Amino acid sequence: MPTMSLAAALVYWVIVLLWLTVLGTLLVFYVRNPRVFGTTRLLLAVVAIDTIRNIVENIYFGVYFGGQYGIFPASVVGALGKPYLLVIPKILNVIAGCVVLGLLLLRWLPSAVREHKQSEQNVADLKILATTDGLTGLYNRRHFEAVARTEWRRSQRYIRPLSLLVIDADHFKSINDRFGHDIGDSVLKTIAGICQSSKRDSDSAGRLGGEEFAILLPETGETAARTVAERLCQMVRECSPTAGGEKISVTVSIGVATATLSMSGIGALMKRADAAMYEAKRSGRDRVVAAQVAPVEIVGVAAE
Repeated sequence: MPTMSLAAALVYWVIVLLWLTVLGTLLVFYVRNPRVFGTTRLLLAVVAIDTIRNIVENIYFGVYFGGQYGIFPASVVGALGKPYLLVIPKILNVIAGCVVLGLLLLRWLPSAVREHKQSEQNVADLKILATTDGLTGLYNRRHFEAVARTEWRRSQRYIRPLSLLVIDADHFKSINDRFGHDIGDSVLKTIAGICQSSKRDSDSAGRLGGEEFAILLPETGETAARTVAERLCQMVRECSPTAGGEKISVTVSIGVATATLSMSGIGALMKRADAAMYEAKRSGRDRVVAAQVAPVEIVGVAAE
């Protein structure tokens, strides 16, 4: 038998060996990592179907041509060479193609779209978890300080006014002790809701920790910031939540600080507002106290 004829007869079995290697590799990876692939497992199924199709087709022709070249008994040539049997590999191709297209269009593509949307939602949820206080829905301290640093740089670069309110719930421990932590959490949510509703879109509200909140007011000088604080103080005073039919008196003490040319950074502004808040506490609570600074230090108020 000529060498070329032998090569033609054996090439199908080389192809079968290659496709068996592919199929075996797919099975090993899937068995070892069944949960890793997600929607990719459908693609693995597609590859597996096409692999099996190739294996069957090449075995068929490998046996057929092997019979012609003497590798297998000559009788197989007559058996496999019948016209209706020669059509079988083509029919298998059509069936496999239909199955593959069905899996791709009806299963894999919709699953891939759903998985992508779920991935985007997970990223959004993680971003919310990383930046938001779980109880109140306001910015957590870390994210609030990051936003504040950005606003501070903008304020200093363009010499624009920037003010900060630090808000602390009065006698909050006694509310927790008397009514329980569930009511205490409800009071914190109420104060957070007032902070959120009373700010502008350009303002940022955050929970610094415990019963302490803060609102950052870009483009706002001391006079306007104090007006915002007074209004917020009154809104909290009038919220009047109840527990077991008993009205709870809720008030806040607010410290107001405005950025000055001599400040070293946002940390200095927060310390000044915090000190003003403690002065409001010492002065009797339920009030607003603005940090005292020299007039020449204050960054000019934005034009209306």
